[in-house]
Amino acid sequence: MADTPSSHTRERIVGAASAIFADKGFDGARVDEIARRAGVNKAMLYYHVGDKQALYTAVLTHNLERVEEALAAASATEGPASARLQAVIGAIVGIVHSIPDHPRIMLREIASGGANLAPEVLRRMLGMIEVVGGLLAEGREAGEFRDTDPVLTHLSIVGAALFLTSINPLRERAAELGTALDLSAAETDIAGLLGDLALHGVSAEPRKGNEK
Repeated sequence: MADTPSSHTRERIVGAASAIFADKGFDGARVDEIARRAGVNKAMLYYHVGDKQALYTAVLTHNLERVEEALAAASATEGPASARLQAVIGAIVGIVHSIPDHPRIMLREIASGGANLAPEVLRRMLGMIEVVGGLLAEGREAGEFRDTDPVLTHLSIVGAALFLTSINPLRERAAELGTALDLSAAETDIAGLLGDLALHGVSAEPRKGNEK
């Protein structure tokens, strides 16, 4: 989209919608509140984006475009499949960190069974599975990985990234209670942790010290 006053207005509306959907979910969000937050009237909001479902789809599409770009760049890097899978995991965690509204929206959506996902959004989400699936297939052929379910592997990585990047409020409450529960520190290398779990879970050979 060209950089015009109209595109800036749309971006402002989509940004406001993202924050409110993250805070209140699809059912709790109100178009008039989104319009106020974006600094426009409802007529302008409907003109630039559309109704609440169109707003929701625009938010998710914007976020998924960024995820797709990050995954494409990571998977195109040089090196064996294991290194590129680690790069993809890093990209997933990085993009989730950079769009803090996205994990909150997606966790709500997953809990609802995808009730508010437009078909084109769901298709885009499912299409991303091919990135991890392709790397797993490449790694199997090279003898790096054992045979695993590509869909469940992808969902395990993405699900963990969404959850682990969303626990800060829980961590803060636990600290206030003085609980002995040692939740992961905010600076924990989540990408490294997930990469270690994923790569050693699909490794063709057991890790040293774990042979049986």
